[in-house]
Amino acid sequence: MRKAWRAYTASFGDTLKFLLIEACLTMICLAPLLCLSSASLAPFAWASLLLWLFVMLPARMNAAEAMADSLAGGSLATVRLISGERYGRKLLCGLKRVCFLMLWGSPLIAFFLVGRSFYSGQVDTFTLLRMIKNDLGGGDQMRGIYVLLLAAAAALLLLIAGCAFHSGARHAWAQGNPALVRGHHGGVLRAWLISLVSVLPLLAAVLWVIFRYMPVLRDLTGLLMKTASLPETKETLLILAAGAVLTLPLLPLRSLIHAAYVDGLKR
Repeated sequence: MRKAWRAYTASFGDTLKFLLIEACLTMICLAPLLCLSSASLAPFAWASLLLWLFVMLPARMNAAEAMADSLAGGSLATVRLISGERYGRKLLCGLKRVCFLMLWGSPLIAFFLVGRSFYSGQVDTFTLLRMIKNDLGGGDQMRGIYVLLLAAAAALLLLIAGCAFHSGARHAWAQGNPALVRGHHGGVLRAWLISLVSVLPLLAAVLWVIFRYMPVLRDLTGLLMKTASLPETKETLLILAAGAVLTLPLLPLRSLIHAAYVDGLKR
């Protein structure tokens, strides 16, 4: 934390430049999603996935190299953030991580595909509720809903655990030794958990929204019959937006904590 904080605050102007460059790269990759506003252009939104793979993955490797430089006393905002040097190797390393994360996320993908098959209209709402009540809740509808939510949360947590497990890989690559974190994944996981300090505003906003919707989950039948009212959507979006805005300047610190841990392994 101390090393990461020093690099984060050494030149706050460079930190903001780093954040701006990364934000621009992210928006470039997300720009094709604007095509979803038109049914005729919607297929072009898939270009966002290609841009994410071929632009953002190497850019994340570049960012890891910049962080390694900043921990050694260099600048966090350098031209290497948009460098095409060793592009193929960086892309390959990023794709390898994506493949690993898809394995970790396979239960969540399966959960989504099964849910989508039911939501597509093959099963009506009341039949679905009866299945949840009888098959998952043992005759208790709320218990069935809680079991379903816990299964979804477990699948999501498995993917998050995968992200934590592999969070040091790009920083080890930036240090010139991809095997640096081998045998130290417990430490990488601890560093990842510590780095959650930097996203506390967003986590607090998400928890607040969850608690706002808990009464609705207790009256799911009323929601489906449109006799129960949802919390104000505008307020929910404002809460999430406030959490995101407060978290945004702290995102470089979160990655610097991972980089500092791997830098410590090298030393």
